[in-house]
Amino acid sequence: MANTYLFLAKRGKNQWWRYLSAISLILFSWLVIGNIPALALILLVFYDGNDRTSFDSELNRFDGIDLLWNYLVIHFAFMVFLLALYIAVRFIHQREFISLITPRSQVKISRIVQGFWLWFILLGIACAIEYALFPQSYEFSYNPSKFFLFLPFALLLTPIQTSVEELFFRGYLMQTASLITRIRWIPVGFSSLIFAAIHLGNPEVESNFFILALFYLGLAFFLALITVKDNSLELALGVHAANNLFTILLVNPINSALPAYPVFNYTLNPLYTLVSSAIAAIIFYLIIFRKNSQDRQDNQTTKMPEPKINRKPQ
Repeated sequence: MANTYLFLAKRGKNQWWRYLSAISLILFSWLVIGNIPALALILLVFYDGNDRTSFDSELNRFDGIDLLWNYLVIHFAFMVFLLALYIAVRFIHQREFISLITPRSQVKISRIVQGFWLWFILLGIACAIEYALFPQSYEFSYNPSKFFLFLPFALLLTPIQTSVEELFFRGYLMQTASLITRIRWIPVGFSSLIFAAIHLGNPEVESNFFILALFYLGLAFFLALITVKDNSLELALGVHAANNLFTILLVNPINSALPAYPVFNYTLNPLYTLVSSAIAAIIFYLIIFRKNSQDRQDNQTTKMPEPKINRKPQ
């Protein structure tokens, strides 16, 4: 039990007031301190006297200024979020921060990379099929100068954003719920519902609320499932980073919550997105965990039998 990912919160201190303090710190840091740059930019475009600059509250984005600024202010909040989460786990709960990722003493980077590339490839295949079926959904928008200016920021900040979400939803919240019950599906379901609810405010959800709500719930459930199955957060860290980098750099939906300079602007097909993501998740699960099962069987069959020693009586 001590080395089971879901129950790693038991390594720290878990009085109710610690959770009240930790959650208050995290939410205040994320939603208040983290949004100070966004508020400053809103005031700037409001008072700059330029009719071409404005803030679209419905899409939560700035018009008339470079999208990079929008991207930077959004991701500043996640850096503050990460710092607050670290303080909460390390000093309020007094446990090692790595316990949000793995019960081991070290993170397996190779496992993160494995999850990243497999999911990235599966997304590429799904998009290639969709392009063949619905080419009108894709608009080539590649701008080399803007793309390569944006690229280093995306490669640095997007994994921070996705990692913070994983550490909080699949790590902190799921492990916290596991203190209440040993039934694994309850923490998985609880963290998935919270994750989905947070993302229902994304502007792209308006195109088909019900289907995209199912998409976010299914994605959250998949990430929680592979975390519990793998007994670590490493695969989920890789999958989530691949998902968002693919979306930001290659195929970005119109009215996305994360506007960028992608290779293709994409008119979202909610039903195809839901079905293709479900199929990709099943394929990912079978490849990763069937391979692990096969490796364990191979290790067992290749063990040399212990030699029998016939002792002759003296």
